[in-house]
Amino acid sequence: MDELLANLKAELPPVFAGKEIDRLLGKAICWRTIQNIRSKKDLPDHKKIPRTCFVRSGDRKTLIIRDPFLEWWISQLTID
Repeated sequence: MDELLANLKAELPPVFAGKEIDRLLGKAICWRTIQNIRSKKDLPDHKKIPRTCFVRSGDRKTLIIRDPFLEWWISQLTID
């Protein structure tokens, strides 16, 4: 997983629009899924996406901060 994380950090911009994640990660995780996870209040803490992964641009656009988001996402993956 460390190699995957390093490769993703090398390829992705440090900050990007949330709606671009589908394209940037080849739909491995989709923006709609992220929005659903963020809206669920009853998830265990280890499943919740940290608030530090996101910032707002204007009234509506949500930006993803690459490094904390990728660290959370990688922690959710399991080897099959």
